[in-house]
Amino acid sequence: MFLSHFPWHRFAARVLHRFVEENFDQISASLAFTTLLSLVPLVAVVLSIVALVPFFPSMVEQLELSLARSLLPERGAGMIIAYILEFSQKAAEVTAIGSLALVATVLMLLLTIERAFNHVWSVRETRPWWRRLRLFAALVALWPVVIGGVLLATSYAVTTSLGVLDELPWVRQILFKALGLVIASLFLGGLYHVLPNTRVATRDAAWAGLLAALGFLLLQKGFELYLSNFPTYTAVYGTFATLPMFLLWLYLSWAVVLLGALVAATLPEFRDTGNRHLPP
Repeated sequence: MFLSHFPWHRFAARVLHRFVEENFDQISASLAFTTLLSLVPLVAVVLSIVALVPFFPSMVEQLELSLARSLLPERGAGMIIAYILEFSQKAAEVTAIGSLALVATVLMLLLTIERAFNHVWSVRETRPWWRRLRLFAALVALWPVVIGGVLLATSYAVTTSLGVLDELPWVRQILFKALGLVIASLFLGGLYHVLPNTRVATRDAAWAGLLAALGFLLLQKGFELYLSNFPTYTAVYGTFATLPMFLLWLYLSWAVVLLGALVAATLPEFRDTGNRHLPP
């Protein structure tokens, strides 16, 4: 009943209006550049923490497969993950001062993401530094372990059940794609729920996480179609084409993430479908 009476056209217009009016395309570009600088240190820090957890190799393998299925372009996913893991393993071997620099780079990325999310929810008051550190430590240390554990358990359950059913190969592919979509929804919805310095309803974060995960799925297909039919970057850059394509992918990915955050922030305005006055 709620879905059938929801003003979808006005809701979509409101979200897109905010995205354009408040220059979220520029924020996406800024986050993409910051992520490019901070991604290897972030993965290095996460891997050094996850390495302390039992079943570490299986968990990392499942995280790689989930990234390839849900959050990365299909044609370049294997190469991108291989490069990131190789650089991260080298980064993990630095000195103590270098390790502090890695942590500082990760904190810079998390602070930038937090500021962007607070802007989405029009929050000007920031958290105290001790609450920020506690939240960031939980995101870096616990969130990958939780996601990896859920991935490992559900993947094992799906593989076991499919082996019993003797399914067709395309059925297995669809089910694992759906599993990646669920995990991406859980990951993004969790970010929308905990990262802004305001109360975000669980259902709003869940809907936004699902829509953002579907956006990543559409982005994957669109990116694959573009690379197949318009190989401009490959023709111009040759083997170096991976870097500009990955940077473009980061920009579009952050645009999808911020659109999902706008969905979560805008849903409370439209929850009452009666005569409530909506902002212009």
